[in-house]
Amino acid sequence: MENDKSCASSKMPKVSDGVRCKPVERNQLWLRSVDVEKLVGKQHPVRAIWEWVGQLDLEAFYAEIGAWEGEAGRPVWDPKVLISLWIYADKDGVSLAREIAGLCQYHPAYQWLTGMEVVNYHTLADFRVDHQQALDQLFIEILGVLSHQGLITLKRVMHDGTRIKAAASDKSFRRKQTLDSS
Repeated sequence: MENDKSCASSKMPKVSDGVRCKPVERNQLWLRSVDVEKLVGKQHPVRAIWEWVGQLDLEAFYAEIGAWEGEAGRPVWDPKVLISLWIYADKDGVSLAREIAGLCQYHPAYQWLTGMEVVNYHTLADFRVDHQQALDQLFIEILGVLSHQGLITLKRVMHDGTRIKAAASDKSFRRKQTLDSS
């Protein structure tokens, strides 16, 4: 009985007392190898988009490129990559160039498309503006094909937020004459 009393009166040690856990080190840099091809699975939708864009006639996009082999200057992003990025982002409901550029830094599908390279948001935005009509038509065609094949669902519907000036001001609806005539 005395043993029972001594156990009841003594404090029970906390579970965390004396336990050794591995600390999380967040203030360090990592250098690791990445197999870019294994960032996404073989059946991932980004691969289908890449393949489909590769089958399109993109000559109009390439015709406007001013960088040529054997001449000074940096190479430009392949229009196939930029088109694929915009299509994949559109599928995810992303419509801002800055957001796409951010996703290219950490999202595996976007990293796979760019080969782990960083795409500047200006490059994405300028490409979208410079080729707006062609890209809009391309998006319509692609969404139709991808939707038909069940690769995407059109769950999100966008609403155009264009403001149009009305013919009457809000004050005209508060006049006695207007209220009486209706």
